[in-house]
Amino acid sequence: MDSAEAAFLTSARGAELLAIAREIRSLDSLVRRRRLDALASPEEARAVLAQDEWRVRAARKTPFAERLLYTKDALEQASPSPVADERAARYGTFETVADLGAGIGFDTIALARAGRSVVAVERDPVRAALLRHNVEAAEVGDRVTVVVGDAVLRPPRADAAFLDPDRRPENRRTRDPERFEPPPHVWSELATRYAALFVKLAPGARPDDDGASPFEWISLDREMRESRAGFGSFAPPDARRRAVILPGSTRVEGLGVAWPDATAPRVGDWLLDPDPAIVVSGLLGDAARSIGAAPLHPRIAYLVAAAPAPWATGVRIDRIGSADTKELRAIAVAHDVGSVEVRTRGVEDGADAWRRRIHPRGSRHAAVVITRGPDDRYLSLFSFASGASGLT
Repeated sequence: MDSAEAAFLTSARGAELLAIAREIRSLDSLVRRRRLDALASPEEARAVLAQDEWRVRAARKTPFAERLLYTKDALEQASPSPVADERAARYGTFETVADLGAGIGFDTIALARAGRSVVAVERDPVRAALLRHNVEAAEVGDRVTVVVGDAVLRPPRADAAFLDPDRRPENRRTRDPERFEPPPHVWSELATRYAALFVKLAPGARPDDDGASPFEWISLDREMRESRAGFGSFAPPDARRRAVILPGSTRVEGLGVAWPDATAPRVGDWLLDPDPAIVVSGLLGDAARSIGAAPLHPRIAYLVAAAPAPWATGVRIDRIGSADTKELRAIAVAHDVGSVEVRTRGVEDGADAWRRRIHPRGSRHAAVVITRGPDDRYLSLFSFASGASGLT
């Protein structure tokens, strides 16, 4: 997108054409294009249709999807609202927050909606134009000052700050923090200017990633969304780690201790599948020990516990067997299983192949997990509870 396209999209004419595109969204794509071509230039029609498509996608990330304007890469990298809102709430003790590299404004909007005054710095004039439009569209413009400039060279005055480094320099994704813009050594320099600083990192960043130093991992609906490094009052105490599980803001903290010894399951136990934030952060050992749980296998992230846990999905184990096809079918027949949800981990073949082996023909539903036990042998774990489900 160039400045001319941004100016058109943020104009009254752009808003009018976007409204028309939304009204005819259900029509065939060729019909929509012809309708818009009759009202606008080819360039305007293309820009409007692209924005309308991105608004549909943005509905998964923001309640303001139909009001905001986007660039494709900025939308892909933007935090979903529940994640941005949880982070913004952490700045509650600060009056003014600097959003360093604000992009099109998802995080700026979250901070402003949380009651903060925000100085949003964006060096790309096109994104800055969309940012100005977006904060007004989200009705937080009175709490936001947009600055076009380089946040590293001229960091603004504020009580605290948020930084989302560009992990796609030159439009190529990288996992090397030294290639981020800005890189880690700059984060420390920026941190000296503010009482607190959060740096957003990739969802899959590991505790020992060189240079990145994440200490928080955030998931939403069992999907990893981001990790964070913290400085100043956001710095982790005593090298602790934290997993934040959304929705609900369940938190697990610890030092990343070793897993307990693996244990064999018993009928009546719960088989727990920890949230990915627990696993990626290396906190599975801490989480397991906090409830007296143990892994089913030394290297597979299933836990055996006496009760459910808020940081895991799970099922109660009603029957334990081998993974032999005859035994699987015999258990299914004995319990009148007609529909089955199969989950696998650490074994060959996928769920569909195992479901065909079970060949259910009864009337009840069951959840079946095929995995490995402490002795590394395949085993099957059945749950016959009504609508049994929950493992991933």
